Amino acid sequence: MGQRTTRVTPDGYLPRGEALASAERPPVAVWQGIAGEACQVHVYAPGRNRTLARWERAVGPPHPHRIEPRCERYSVCGGCPWMHLDAAGQAEARLGLIRRAWVEAGLEADAPAALQPCPDGLEGYRHLVKLAVGRSDQGHIRLGAFGRSSRNVVPIPGCLAATPALRRATAGVAHHVIRLDIWPFDAARRRGVLRYVVLRQSRATGQILITLVAARRTPMLGDLARALVEQVEGVVGVHLHLNDSDGNAFYALDEQGSVPTVRLEGVGEIEDRLDGIRLPIGPGDFFQTNPATAEALLHDLAARLPAERAVLDLYCGVGGLTLAAARCAGWALGVEGLGSAVTHARSAASLNRLPAEFLSGRVEELLPELRLRLAGRRPVIIVNPARRGLEPGVGEGIVGLEPELLLYVSCNPGSQARDLAEFSRRGFRLREARAYDMFPHTPHVEVFAVLDGPQGPPAEDALRPPRRKVLR
Repeated sequence: MGQRTTRVTPDGYLPRGEALASAERPPVAVWQGIAGEACQVHVYAPGRNRTLARWERAVGPPHPHRIEPRCERYSVCGGCPWMHLDAAGQAEARLGLIRRAWVEAGLEADAPAALQPCPDGLEGYRHLVKLAVGRSDQGHIRLGAFGRSSRNVVPIPGCLAATPALRRATAGVAHHVIRLDIWPFDAARRRGVLRYVVLRQSRATGQILITLVAARRTPMLGDLARALVEQVEGVVGVHLHLNDSDGNAFYALDEQGSVPTVRLEGVGEIEDRLDGIRLPIGPGDFFQTNPATAEALLHDLAARLPAERAVLDLYCGVGGLTLAAARCAGWALGVEGLGSAVTHARSAASLNRLPAEFLSGRVEELLPELRLRLAGRRPVIIVNPARRGLEPGVGEGIVGLEPELLLYVSCNPGSQARDLAEFSRRGFRLREARAYDMFPHTPHVEVFAVLDGPQGPPAEDALRPPRRKVLR
């Protein structure tokens, strides 16, 4: 494709959010394009396997779901690739991505037909912001998001996806980092200090916990922490995590799989709540970026749990789903590889006086022990793995536990469809699937699937949980 401007009609979407004109040779990925809308595009990166282009205008009537993006950083940031679609258009596009993945896995008839909207709306839903630290072309310190097509840092003080309190805190962090002249870390030259700043806000209390990710510790970081706690509204604690590794990873995990931190100022953790369950959250813990949608999903999952069952929650994080299951079913056991998350999950079980236990370790390594402990119990199993889906051997281990139900939560329709198809081949029956808008303006979507085990309903002697110990 030698022209700089051409006309195409996208027919679908890519997982990163671009519309794809698959009939072109090579296919054309169109930033700000919409499937079904003929458009004129500007080609900025011709490629052998795929060409990259930007939407310029519609050819004929604009698509009925097209709107003007509200953010002035829309194209340079790229964090909200579907901001040019209204809510109905975004829902249609997400369901299309799910359908495509499930069709490829042979599950077309079972794909979700509707999308549960975000209860907090399309803006102000993010309770977690991760800022990269870098320099502008003129050498000035910058904090923000990595650019859409580069590693340049784009300031995002008015990010519409973040809560209003996090927008103000983001501006405050940038101000004090620049004021104190804390240099960004340059991995190639092994110079500088600060790499990232992570801000987590509790939806329940409004409190903000900040983690500074730095290559080395300096007195200036202590000065920064004091300034943030004393002068930035809502900030109640600042922690330091040291990471001088090459690459772009936010955290460097220790041997226990935890994110080691040092408290510089304020509190050690904040508390959030999901469906009335109190959850302590520390620096580096995984907790949902969008607690409102997470709460809706948790409520739906709990409604499908039978009473008086043993529940096993794999990849449990800080234990939100585990504790909800313990409250409904009478007992639950959570497994998580991140040691600090397990510590907070145990604290949450005690805080909420719920009969739940937690094990720290890799799921695939603990499955033989779990099979012995839950032999004959026909447990309900919950899985919520990372985007790659279940690790090798985990699916086979789940089958060996002979579960009555399997509740599979995933943020990646592709890997989930692959795993669900394998469970179907092993005799599981997909009962229902529900989709949730976890990240408005993006192609990310959460899918919750319910599968009946191949052995049918359990015998009466398998119904009772192994123990009902309430942590105190």
